Amino acid sequence: MDRPLLLPLASCTQPSLVGGKALGLARLLTGGFAVPPGFCVTTEAYDRALHAPGFSSVEQWQAALHSSGAERQRILAHCRAIIQNYDIVELTTQIIEQIRRLDMPLHGPWAVRSSATNEDGAYASFAGVYLTRLGIPLEEIGAAVKDLWLSIWDERVLNYYAASGLSKTAPTMAVVIQPLLEAQSAGVAYSVHPLTGRVTQVMVNAVAGLAAALVDGSATPDQYVVEVNENSQPVRINERTLVGQTQALRMTNEGLRSVPLLGETVGCAVLSDGQLFALARAAKQIEKAFGHPVDLEWLYDERGLWLLQARPISGLVGPRRLTNDDCEWSRANFKETLPELPSPLGLSFLEQFMERYIVAPYRRLGCQIPEEISSVRVFKGRPYINMTLFYSLIAQLRGDPSVLTEQMGGEVLARPPAIRPLGWLALARTGIVMMAEMRKAVHHGPAWFVEMKAMAAEHRADRLQTVSGEDIALRLNALAQWLDERELTFGIAGGVAQCLQALGRLLPLWLGEDWRALLNGALQGRAAVISAQQIVRLAEIADMVRHDPSALSLFTGEGWDPGEVRRKLEGTEVLHAFNRYLDDYGHRGVGESDVMSPRFSDRPELLLSVMRTQLLAPTSATPADILQRQTIVREQALAEIRARFGWRFHRWAIFSWWYRRLCRFFALREANRHHLMYYSAATRTLLLRLGEWLVQQGRLASPEDIFYLTIEARADLMAGGSRDWQGMIQARRAERDHDATMTVPDTIRDWREVVRGTDTSSIVGPDGVFRGIPISGGKVIGPVRFVRSMEDWTRVCRGDILVVSVIDPGMAPLFGVAAGLVAEMGGTLSHGAIIAREYGLPAVANVSGVMASLKEGDQISLDAERGEIIIQVRAGATA
Repeated sequence: MDRPLLLPLASCTQPSLVGGKALGLARLLTGGFAVPPGFCVTTEAYDRALHAPGFSSVEQWQAALHSSGAERQRILAHCRAIIQNYDIVELTTQIIEQIRRLDMPLHGPWAVRSSATNEDGAYASFAGVYLTRLGIPLEEIGAAVKDLWLSIWDERVLNYYAASGLSKTAPTMAVVIQPLLEAQSAGVAYSVHPLTGRVTQVMVNAVAGLAAALVDGSATPDQYVVEVNENSQPVRINERTLVGQTQALRMTNEGLRSVPLLGETVGCAVLSDGQLFALARAAKQIEKAFGHPVDLEWLYDERGLWLLQARPISGLVGPRRLTNDDCEWSRANFKETLPELPSPLGLSFLEQFMERYIVAPYRRLGCQIPEEISSVRVFKGRPYINMTLFYSLIAQLRGDPSVLTEQMGGEVLARPPAIRPLGWLALARTGIVMMAEMRKAVHHGPAWFVEMKAMAAEHRADRLQTVSGEDIALRLNALAQWLDERELTFGIAGGVAQCLQALGRLLPLWLGEDWRALLNGALQGRAAVISAQQIVRLAEIADMVRHDPSALSLFTGEGWDPGEVRRKLEGTEVLHAFNRYLDDYGHRGVGESDVMSPRFSDRPELLLSVMRTQLLAPTSATPADILQRQTIVREQALAEIRARFGWRFHRWAIFSWWYRRLCRFFALREANRHHLMYYSAATRTLLLRLGEWLVQQGRLASPEDIFYLTIEARADLMAGGSRDWQGMIQARRAERDHDATMTVPDTIRDWREVVRGTDTSSIVGPDGVFRGIPISGGKVIGPVRFVRSMEDWTRVCRGDILVVSVIDPGMAPLFGVAAGLVAEMGGTLSHGAIIAREYGLPAVANVSGVMASLKEGDQISLDAERGEIIIQVRAGATA
C-alpha cells in the first residue's frame, strides 16, 4: 500500500511518516486538547523530492557527516539543488485541496512548521534548528514546504547532530500546515520547572502577540512560575517577572511586523491569573496523558487557549539537590522564644546552636542533609526555621512528618519534598544511638542542671567588677566548651517526639477522635514542669500579700509605684519570698533566647505588676485551687481513658508506660530550657562586663554594643582585629531600626519571591549585581568574552563566559568550550536557551545593559541558579 502524502493531524500516529511535531499534535487531539485544525505533509513527499537516478539521501547524509569544509558544503549544495529542482506543482494542488477541506478561508495566512523525524525527541529537541514559516499566503504554500525540506541540508543541523551524540541515521522532513491564529499572547509552558526539576511548579514564558521572536531569542518574555498541589491543581503564582513589553508581533497587510501595544496594555502582564492557572492545569494534564514532563507551545486568541506543540523537556536530568531557596520557612518556634527583632549576637548564637546541637546530631543518626542547606535563615532581621528540612528529617527516620505543623505550629508544608527513608538496618542503628542520647539526658540531666544554676550565681555582676576583658573572654570560651560537652536538647526532644509518635499512632485507634483532649487532660499537673511551677509560686506570694493588710494596701492603693512598693516591703516575708522567686526565675524573661533581652531580675517591676493585677481581681485562684483543679482534670481524663480500654488491660499497661515516659521527658524538656536560661544569664552578665571593659578601652561606645557583634566578630575584636567596630555597630543599629518598620510574613514559601518581590523588572540592582532570568543551572567564574558575530569565534577560549546580545542556536558549537553564557535578551523559550540547557551550560538571559556595562576580560561570577552576575575583578585591575 502506498504511503500517503497528506494526513489529517488526528491521523498522525506513525513517527517515521509524520515526524515529532505532528505526532505530538495528534496525541493532544486524542487527549481532547484544543489544537488549531490542520494536516501534515508526510515524509513520503520529502522522499519523493529527493528521488533521483543514482542518488541516495542516506549515503549523502553519511558523507556530509564525515566531511568538513568545502567538501561538506559541496555535498549540502548538491542535495539542496535536487530539492530546489523538484517540481512541486502537483503536491501544491493536493495541499490546497486539503486546505479546502478544513472549511476555513483560503486566503490565510498560514503557518508552515517543520516536523522532522528526529525533532521534539526526549534526548534532543532540535529547537530552532529547522525552519518555520509564518504568515504564508496560499499561493506560496508549496514554496514554503520546499524551504522546510531544504533546512535539513544545513551546516548547523550537522553540527547539532555531532554535538548531541545522536545516531547517524539520516532524518526526513514532514511539514505541519495550520492557519495562523491572531494571537493576543503566546509562549511556552513547562510542566515541571526546567531548571530545578521541581514537579510542583509550572514555568510559563509569555509575549504579546505571536511567539516567533521569542523562539529565535530576539524577544524577552514575561516569566511566571505557578505552584500546583499534589492533585496538579494550580494554587498560587510564585514568581511573576515582568519585562514591561511595549511591542507585539502581529500579522499585518505588510506581513509579520512588530507593532506598538496601545493604551493600558503597555508594560502590563500579558497573561491574567486565570489564564496562567488554565495553562498550568493544561500542562499537568498533558504531562499525565503523555507520561512524561512536557514543553508546550501555546497561544491565546479571543476564543481561548490553543496548543501548537507538545514535546518532552529535553535535557531534564531530574530534580537537582535541594537548596535553601527551594525550602519553606516559618517563624514558628523561634517567634515563641525570641524577640521580634533579635540582636545580631542572638541570631549568631541561634544559628550556631541549631547547627551544632540539632542538625549535627541528625547527621550522626545517618540522615542525609545537603551541606548547602541551613536550618535558620534571616529576613528583615527575623529568623525563620527551615520547615522543609525538618519535614525531610522526620520522614528519613520513618516518622510521620505530617505532625510537624501540629507540634511546631505554622502552616502545613505546601511542597512536601520527595524523601528516601533510611533502610531498616540503618534505622536500627539510629534507634540505638537515639536511645543512648535519651538515657544520657535522663541520667546526667539533673546534675548538669545544678551546674548551670551554679554558673549564674558564680557570674553575678557584683563578682565581675574587677575581672579583665581577657579573663572574661576566657570564661565565655569555657562556658561554650562546657555546653558542647553537655548539651541535652536533642536527646530530650527525641524522647518527647518518640512518645508522641507512639501515642499518636495508638490512641486514635483505642480512644477515638478526642484522644488529644484526653491526653492533654491527663498531663495536667503531672509532669512537675518547672516552667509551670513559677505560676504557682507567684500565686503563693500573692496569697501571702492577701493575708498581710499592710502589704495588700501597698499593692492595691492609688498611685502605684512598684519601685516604691518594693522599698517599703524591705524586711517583710513577702519581699523575702519575692526575692527567692527571683533567685529561681529571675533569669527568665520575654524573648529570653536572645542574650540581649532583659531578664525578670532586670525588671522585677513587671512581676510585681502581675501580682497587683492578681490582687485587684474580684476573685483569684489560690495555689491550692490551682493544684486541685489540675488534679481533678487529670484524674477524670485518666479515668475516662481506662474506662474506654475496658477489659483490654494490655492497652492500659502500654499506655501507662508511654504516658509515664512522656511525663518524664516533658519535665526534662522544660527543666533543660529553664537551666539553659541560667547558662544564658551567666553569658549575658559576662558579655555586659566585657562591654564595659571595651568601653573603657575606647573600642565600644556603650556596653550594650557587645550585642551587635556576632560570635565571630567578637572573637576577631578580642584577637586585635582592626576594623571600624563602632562604625559597624552603628550600621547594624541603623539596619535594625529600619527592619523594625518592616512587616514580614510568618511563612515564606518562596524565598526568591519574598526577597525580590513579584515584579523583578529591575535587572541591575543598586548592589552592583546584574540579574536576569536563569536559563540553565550552575555556578562558574571566568573572563568575559564578547561574541558579536562569527568573526569573534576564533577569540573564544576554554573557560570563557560568553556575553552576547541574544542566544543564537547556531552558537551551539561554542557551548562546548565556554564556561558560561550571559545574554542581554531572551528567555527560557529561546531555542538557544533550550540547547544551552541540554548541554548543561550555565546560562542567564535578559540581563539588561550587560554588554555595555562589562568589559572584555572582566572576571565575573555567574550564578545561573539565582540568575545573578557579579564583577569580581575588572579587566586590567590587580586581584
